[in-house]
Amino acid sequence: MIEQLKKKVMPRISKVLDDPKPDPQKVERMQNLLVHMKSECETMLNRQWIRIQLPDMKSLSIPIKIKKTDVKCRFVDNEKELFADLDDDKDDERNKNDQIKSKDNENQKKRKTFTIDPVDLFVLYPEPIKYYSLGTNSSTLSLSNQNILIHDHPKLILYDYQQKLHEFHWSDNQFGILVDICWMSSLSTFILLTINSVYLYDPTKAISNYSPTKIESIQPLERTHIFASIAAFDRDIYINYHKGVHIDQYRVSSTSQWSLEKRHSKSDCCESTDIGIRDIRCDGQFLCLSVMQQNDLKWRLDLMTRDLTRIRRGEPMDAGENQHKFFSMTIPLYDQRWIFVNWFTNKLWLVDQQGKIRLMKETKIKNIRNVSISPNQCYMAIRMEKPSFVKFYKLD
Repeated sequence: MIEQLKKKVMPRISKVLDDPKPDPQKVERMQNLLVHMKSECETMLNRQWIRIQLPDMKSLSIPIKIKKTDVKCRFVDNEKELFADLDDDKDDERNKNDQIKSKDNENQKKRKTFTIDPVDLFVLYPEPIKYYSLGTNSSTLSLSNQNILIHDHPKLILYDYQQKLHEFHWSDNQFGILVDICWMSSLSTFILLTINSVYLYDPTKAISNYSPTKIESIQPLERTHIFASIAAFDRDIYINYHKGVHIDQYRVSSTSQWSLEKRHSKSDCCESTDIGIRDIRCDGQFLCLSVMQQNDLKWRLDLMTRDLTRIRRGEPMDAGENQHKFFSMTIPLYDQRWIFVNWFTNKLWLVDQQGKIRLMKETKIKNIRNVSISPNQCYMAIRMEKPSFVKFYKLD
């Protein structure tokens, strides 16, 4: 960089300064180059490196070449030196092309949008666009692209991303104990799961006298078995029983008729030494099961196809309290990554696209009960306890 400065930059800058009639465009280019050089120097001095997410190196079938690049190559753009624009022997055609490229670049900058990685929210802890105080520590909530539905016993509250829209009194005696909510895009409705029944909640019909609609054809296999979690995949819903004794797959027809497609047994989805399944979740591509292991009580996230065939066994994370208390939550990030919240240890884990796990020790958000992301990845809600809050964030 010093050689570039001595041999190319300074002589041409001096020539421009000595010219009694300097070209304004030449001065502007000169200034831009100096700013660029200063930025490069500061980047290297401050070690401001760029973090890039790479695939698992072991799975690549092509060779990777790493070579040392000469410093001067950093000042080359499309095999043309950046300082070449300071030369006097340039023609009008090149000026016109430069002006066109400059306008195109400006238009691209105007169109460009910046997206916050949802994982960064736990580290940066920015101000939410909205937050609401809640009365209970219930973890149940779900997001669509326009709405948020939250259970704050004994209320079911519907929000958009600016205000509260509707509040419904949820009676456990009338409807059952609510245990999970998911959004079903194919029906544009929320699916409410109680310990023994399933309801539809249409946010567009939520008015003062609105009541969720029960799906009468969905019933537990036996009265002693209770529902625990639910996930929607296209026109199918998957209902996990407590500890995964069964996972029922139901499909809705074009005439809104629900039918049982298949009943998956625990042995179909788990290993013989597993205690059971806490959550079933879907990211639009795969299903994910949070499984507690028998020997060490540790949790893992297994990735499944839509017919519940396991395609990836998860790595063990930290343990639960005991084999009877399934206190955890699994959240899809809709980019083949997953977040796992262990309520017992109050720890947050990230599972990446290759299934590698990372304990998020740097998180600034504590006491997390649940996290939900809209299917279009534009919004995120974090529900916390002590105190009980829900906070809405804009990602895009």
